Amino acid sequence: MILKTLGITALLGLTSFGLLGKFEQSMVYPLDPTEVSPANAGVPQMQAVRFTSDKETLVLWVAKPKAGKPVILYFQGNAGNLANRAPRFASFQKRGYGVVAMAYRGSSGSSGKPSQKSILRDAINLYQSLPNLVGDAPVVLYGESLGTGVAVLMADNPKLANTPPAAMVLEAPYTSLPDITRRIYPKFKPILFLMKNRWPSLRHIRNLDIPLLVLHGTDDPLIPIEMGREMFDASPATDNTFFAVQGAGHNDVWQTDAKVALYAFLNRF
Repeated sequence: MILKTLGITALLGLTSFGLLGKFEQSMVYPLDPTEVSPANAGVPQMQAVRFTSDKETLVLWVAKPKAGKPVILYFQGNAGNLANRAPRFASFQKRGYGVVAMAYRGSSGSSGKPSQKSILRDAINLYQSLPNLVGDAPVVLYGESLGTGVAVLMADNPKLANTPPAAMVLEAPYTSLPDITRRIYPKFKPILFLMKNRWPSLRHIRNLDIPLLVLHGTDDPLIPIEMGREMFDASPATDNTFFAVQGAGHNDVWQTDAKVALYAFLNRF
């Protein structure tokens, strides 16, 4: 779901630095702007909520948790929209977990233009507003692909120092976007410094001593499992688990054994 064709961005940068930003934007954030209601997506128990962040209006899908259950703050990958994740949200709710899923700017009916700076600011604003949305339940961050960078960088922000999340789940995490490009397209290394959307997850996860579960497909062609292990090894958390999903690629991590590990982890909070 992430950066399938970022090499095109780099190639264009070699020929015209002035166009790099425009093409990087389209490659990193190929988001689907289509707004679909939770009911039409198959999760009628969720509510679509309008959330204002820095004068932009973001679409949230919200479901409160049952007593004693955590809230999952979900950050999606860069492909599709919230409706594509509806089966996951339904699975969470079936087990009593609350869910708050944020549609990035330009996705699923949200206004504005996505960027690392704006997404991160929106995520922090939303995190600080969670008590008003779903009460004071423990918060578990869930990052999927691109969303792993959102979860990690947000969790390491000083604004969360007094109210840290209870735990974090990272599905197919990456060390940084330039690292992905460097591994897949090594000849483009000279222009990687031009990238504005870097999401330097590895640097930030070193500061996060919170319970961690990493899920990663052994056959992921986009974000290699070695990158997920590097993120896992860099975490200072002693309460951590790495689950390699055998035979899974990038988009089919939610296999039976992975879900067993995921729900066992979530049930602890």
